[in-house]
Amino acid sequence: MLVYVKNQYGKPLMPCKPSKARKLLSEGKAQVLRTNPFTIKLLFGSSGYTQPVIAGMDSGSKVVGCAAIANGNVLYQSEVQLRQDVSKKMDQRRMYRRTRRGRKTRYRPARFNNRAASRIVGRLAPSIRSKLESHIREKNFVEAILPVTRWKVETASFDIHKITNPEVSDIEYQEGPQKGFYNVKAFVLDRDGYTCQHCKGKSKEKRLDCHHLIFRSEGGPDTPENLITLCKTCHKALHAGEFELKKKRSKTKHATEMGIIKSQLKKSSWQFEEIFGYETKFRREQFLELTKTHYNDAVAICCEDRQTVKLDNTVYHKKHVPAGDYQQTRGKRSEKNIPTGKVFGLRKFDHIKTEKGISFIRGKRSSGYFTLCDVFGKMITTSVNIKRNCIRLRASGTTLIQAVNI
Repeated sequence: MLVYVKNQYGKPLMPCKPSKARKLLSEGKAQVLRTNPFTIKLLFGSSGYTQPVIAGMDSGSKVVGCAAIANGNVLYQSEVQLRQDVSKKMDQRRMYRRTRRGRKTRYRPARFNNRAASRIVGRLAPSIRSKLESHIREKNFVEAILPVTRWKVETASFDIHKITNPEVSDIEYQEGPQKGFYNVKAFVLDRDGYTCQHCKGKSKEKRLDCHHLIFRSEGGPDTPENLITLCKTCHKALHAGEFELKKKRSKTKHATEMGIIKSQLKKSSWQFEEIFGYETKFRREQFLELTKTHYNDAVAICCEDRQTVKLDNTVYHKKHVPAGDYQQTRGKRSEKNIPTGKVFGLRKFDHIKTEKGISFIRGKRSSGYFTLCDVFGKMITTSVNIKRNCIRLRASGTTLIQAVNI
């Protein structure tokens, strides 16, 4: 494990060994800036000499890998788990907003057409924007602790057509599945055999409709994967809430998101060298002989052909979480209050040390017995008394960090 160093003006220098950092701290020549990863700031003037540091990033829709090397040594490696709950949170917020309009409180009119965000040119969906900002956030973090001179980023490209149809080849790329049909509705009706997919023709209704599995009001597309054939009777019953249809999970969701993230990274002011997946795999397997992980891919991205590096035994696992927890009650009638804010001086996602080890606060109780978990969300204990032998190591934030030895 290395200790990251900044000069007295806050600019990053080359990291040092823990023994040297202890000596500087004991002599009063440095102060601690953060404990995870351990970073110190010098209190005296230094030469400011740095060496070329190459940083690499394995971009992703679920997990981002990042690493930095200098002189054949790995200085930093991390894996960042991106948020996958933004759309769900937005739906929940919309539900709460709509119910407020129905209560006996001040009237809050609907203002969909008046929202400035919906009229912004080039606007990104909140879920995509969150993932894009997570890439930039990790990039800024690495540049804050290391004097990075060059960036390499693997920008994945996916064949969306081949994901949906593995047999496609040659001219079939131009002759899509909808060739020969007047429109999407005609294709969907023919695909489903002109039969209601719910009752299978039992209603004897001859009129057929195309139903959106994800409503257009919720951002659902007009693609065939989001459409299903229903008869008039079943279509009316579905919207009346008499039954529900199972929504198929998209096979191309993350591939499509990566295409958007890739284009947005290229449009940004970030100057980096683009690396492709086959180059990363070749270096990782042939020269480095490393297993398939996101941080190992990032190390391979940093390297040149036939270059070997000395690995570090510490990986920083990170997870991006919401900024706050706003639920105040629970129960069918919201009859039970949930402790919000600080309870016994601690908040949700505070990094603490207890008799059960070092972990994050997952749930709080007014009795003082908390639920703890690790950075991966794995439950460590459902009940530990934090009123005794408890030390807060780091306050809660939008990024949870846990160092893991490999």
